[in-house]
Amino acid sequence: MFGKIIFPYDFSEYGEKAIPYIEKFKSIGGKEVIIIYVVEYNEVFKHVLYKELELKRFQKKINLRLQPLKERFEKIGFSVTTCVEFGTPSNVIIKKALEYKADIIVMGAQGRGAVGSFFLGSTALNVLQRSSIPVLVVPSK
Repeated sequence: MFGKIIFPYDFSEYGEKAIPYIEKFKSIGGKEVIIIYVVEYNEVFKHVLYKELELKRFQKKINLRLQPLKERFEKIGFSVTTCVEFGTPSNVIIKKALEYKADIIVMGAQGRGAVGSFFLGSTALNVLQRSSIPVLVVPSK
């Protein structure tokens, strides 16, 4: 049913709140978690043009930071993949969900942005509106 889970994670308190929900999927057939960290392309490249080697170093650094979470999920029996991508977060999340043939996207909500996305955050709202698979948005409170 929900065997393959995409988890967009940004080390925020909002992302942290989604972790227990993902862990609960193990008891209903969850098998795999794909943790995706997305760096908004223009955020990193606004002032500095990174060389490919610097980008690889950055990806390696983030993957090391994701390691404890990866191990936490593996400890309860999930197969885990980590992925560090550059681009518009909602676009990358949806693209990766399709690439991995995920069954569900589980993500935290951030309460910021314009009036229409105040409660969800613009990324969560965009993913919710555009995703062809179910999306579980975990509230911040």
